[in-house]
Amino acid sequence: MKKIYILIFGIIMLMIQGCSSVQSKVVAVDSYSTHNTFGGTYYLTTNTQGMQLQQDYFASQLQYMLGTKGYTRLNDKKYAQYIINYNYDVSGPFTSVQSYQVPVNPWWGAGYYGGVYGGYYGTTWTNSVEASTYFVKKLEVSAYDKNNNPIWQVVGTLKSSDSELRDSFPYLVSGIAPYVNENSNKIVYVSVPMSPNN
Repeated sequence: MKKIYILIFGIIMLMIQGCSSVQSKVVAVDSYSTHNTFGGTYYLTTNTQGMQLQQDYFASQLQYMLGTKGYTRLNDKKYAQYIINYNYDVSGPFTSVQSYQVPVNPWWGAGYYGGVYGGYYGTTWTNSVEASTYFVKKLEVSAYDKNNNPIWQVVGTLKSSDSELRDSFPYLVSGIAPYVNENSNKIVYVSVPMSPNN
């Protein structure tokens, strides 16, 4: 009986830890497109203030992804067919509260007793609460024609346990990639592999 309770408790803990780690690699995506375009030349801009080296890194991630979609980056705005603007943000911290079941020991209220004499394992369960802190990271990429008319926009958000954007940026880029110049018609959830190919 003792082994069963330990096994059940272990499974519950793995489920809780597993869910939080999966969420950190799932990107929520929303996108729209006014008409289908099939690549072209673009000039990349951002309105987000940040360190130049970090922005260069982010721009290279986007350039690679857009290249797989048939877009070619130009360094001169006047020769580009499109202006592609990207912006990013980190908000939080937020607090999430999760409830889960634990076995009750009638001797002192919760958990189990495994003393020298074997102890007593109750069959009653109670709720336990775990609070965790998280941040939401956002990447928005928008394309415009030369007359500043919107062509497409894709927005991705990612839930993470830290506020550092650099490590999460490749996951955001990989998450939004399938929806560049596409209408998602709703928020979709994209599972990104642990090592995105960016």
